[in-house]
Amino acid sequence: MRREIPGGNVIAFRFLHTADLHLDSPLRSLALKDSELAGLIGNASRSVFESIVGICLEERLDALLIAGDLFDGTLRSVKTAAYLSRQFRRLDEAGISVYMIRGNHDAEASAVTKQLDLPPSVHVFSGKGGMVRLDDKGVAIHGISFAKKTMPETSLPKFKSPADGLINIGLMHTSIGGSEGHDVYAPVSLAALAAHGFDYWALGHIHKRKVHHENPFIVMPGIPQGRDTGEAGPKSVTLVTADENGIRIEERLTALAEFSAVTIDVRGLKDIEAVRTAIRDAIRTQSEATQSEHAVLRMTLTGQTPLAWRIRRDAELLAEEARQDARETGNVWIEKLYAAPSVPAHLSAKSDTAGPSPVAELEALMRDSIITDEGFCAEADKILSARLGKLPPSLRDHFGKDEAGRKNILDRLLREGCTDVIAALETANLHGED
Repeated sequence: MRREIPGGNVIAFRFLHTADLHLDSPLRSLALKDSELAGLIGNASRSVFESIVGICLEERLDALLIAGDLFDGTLRSVKTAAYLSRQFRRLDEAGISVYMIRGNHDAEASAVTKQLDLPPSVHVFSGKGGMVRLDDKGVAIHGISFAKKTMPETSLPKFKSPADGLINIGLMHTSIGGSEGHDVYAPVSLAALAAHGFDYWALGHIHKRKVHHENPFIVMPGIPQGRDTGEAGPKSVTLVTADENGIRIEERLTALAEFSAVTIDVRGLKDIEAVRTAIRDAIRTQSEATQSEHAVLRMTLTGQTPLAWRIRRDAELLAEEARQDARETGNVWIEKLYAAPSVPAHLSAKSDTAGPSPVAELEALMRDSIITDEGFCAEADKILSARLGKLPPSLRDHFGKDEAGRKNILDRLLREGCTDVIAALETANLHGED
């Protein structure tokens, strides 16, 4: 990809653009019960940052640009501060500068942040904004940090006009015009960015990579390391070359571990061994397909099948077998295996000449009366609320961001629990087991 840059005596300038590293981010998944896997993902953000520094050194780049959220929150760990200082010194010793802004997560500096021993080659733009001229490289770098955690208004008016005769690069942390799954921060339209006159907009905040525009370049690099299946797929940074031929970009993969959501349709499978085979095949397929060193899978078994009761009953056994199969590949981990098949209608309503079976009657009673009873639901909600109170605040939104969301999740949990009870009771009848 390239575009011509009119005017100016342009000297080659190469830099790496990244954002949203969220160093030392807490594990977002509730299902990482495997201590070894939790350790891998828990340390992945640091490993990936070291890889990013490594790319800068190997490519002999001029600069590293970080478009916000280097930290996941207020930096309080002295160990993390020392780690960051060490990585920045590696770049400084190689003559590579760092230009960065603060985003909504790392907007507020802690006492530890203020004590960071940063080399003079690291430039952190303030909330008032500013511009750094690199006349020997034919480049001007502009940036504005978040002064506080929220920024409902656009920051574009704070940016200076383009410097004449130079390649102008802007660092901005923004939700663009609003993106699904992200709060609105420093909103701005693509048209407004394109019209400002900069040659490259180095954006941050949205965790999914996207090249929004090519003339000029407006690039959201995405998070360089996913943290759960909500941030699935390969992750990367953007290497940018600006010279007399224009601007060219290339994607460089960075993720140590790649999350994937895998759905296995069990319809048509005749026995539980066929289900095991389908799981093993899916693990091998993901092992071969992953572009990262590790693949972390959240597997879901779906589809209508007479095996539904047994699959639900034996879900933990199937999950452990899947983990063992994954370990044999050497690069696959099972974060969670969900057993979510459904029972065909003619079996769910099973009856004989004497009328509905006792299990069928119990199922109808639970679904139509018990789990819809106001008192029962109130008691279940108390239990759920007590459990939520023991979770870290950052994880509570997984169970609904408001009362309506929590009610929907509670209703789903109760219905799934009902299905699991019936699964345990019906499996023996269906398969002739004791």
